[in-house]
Amino acid sequence: MTYVGKDIAYQFWKLGLLGRDFHYRVFEPRPSHPLWATCSTGGQSDHPLFGGAAYVYNVIDVRQSYLQKLLKQALIAVGHPEGAERSHHFSYEMVALSHATAKELGYPASDAQKPFVEVSGRKGLGVKIDDLLDLLVTKATAEVAKRNPELSGDERSRTASQIAVAAIRYFMLKFSRGKLIVFDIEEALSFEGETGPYLQYAVVRANNIFNKLQERDGMTAADVLRSLDATASEELDAQGAPDAADAGTLWSMVFEASRLDEVVDQVVRSLEFSGLAKYTFGLAQMFNGFYHRYPILAEERADRKIWRAAGVAYVRDQMTRALDLMGIEVPIRM
Repeated sequence: MTYVGKDIAYQFWKLGLLGRDFHYRVFEPRPSHPLWATCSTGGQSDHPLFGGAAYVYNVIDVRQSYLQKLLKQALIAVGHPEGAERSHHFSYEMVALSHATAKELGYPASDAQKPFVEVSGRKGLGVKIDDLLDLLVTKATAEVAKRNPELSGDERSRTASQIAVAAIRYFMLKFSRGKLIVFDIEEALSFEGETGPYLQYAVVRANNIFNKLQERDGMTAADVLRSLDATASEELDAQGAPDAADAGTLWSMVFEASRLDEVVDQVVRSLEFSGLAKYTFGLAQMFNGFYHRYPILAEERADRKIWRAAGVAYVRDQMTRALDLMGIEVPIRM
């Protein structure tokens, strides 16, 4: 049995062309969707359908490009050119570690001449996601405790876990597929700059506006939106058009937020997920700029307060959708 031979058989199974199937058993029960595992004998007959996909995307780095071409050639050679057309290699560049992160993860001292430490499963140099998450959660917990000492232990742990996952997911997504990824823990966990926690903090900040708006004025986001028809619209005219030079205006921010579906369509067509990450980061920057320049809670004119709050509500919802597409949750506090 060879590495290539197993991958060819596996590719045929993914496309429903193998003519054979695995046995399946529940690996871990879960309330909604249990986690299944393959087994050689026995198994359960009530398992969901696995394999037989309409399209197959093999997510593996660019060093496996030759093997992925062989899989397509094997499909063509045995009379399944349509299977080759439905097979896609979602390639990406190598993922490495910064020297500081490698040291924290317990890697032995490496060649300092290289700007990064190469990760290679075949060489026994791998990173277990549980170990990496544990380290990130520990660091995030300390930061959350410093910023929010009143939070309970459970709330700190839950928030830290959400921040840790966001740090990893966004860091892995923000680079285009052709760029080397050098993962650095401190950079990924930063609340400033192009990071997952920065995006989370922007949405948390927007949520806080509505928490305080409800406390002070008894007005929810839904109340704000319902009152728009009866509110004078001079605030929109004063803020300028979508192509105005001032990118921090309300109208420009709302217009940019409305582009989310367009960006997602482009990402799906190009399979370049960094486009969604970059877009969301840019939107968060616009919101933070608007937040510092145009007060909402302290605004005395009722019409201005309502229009600005309505714009923030829309931008917040769009940023939350974008984060959800990246698998990132929004903490209650940060």
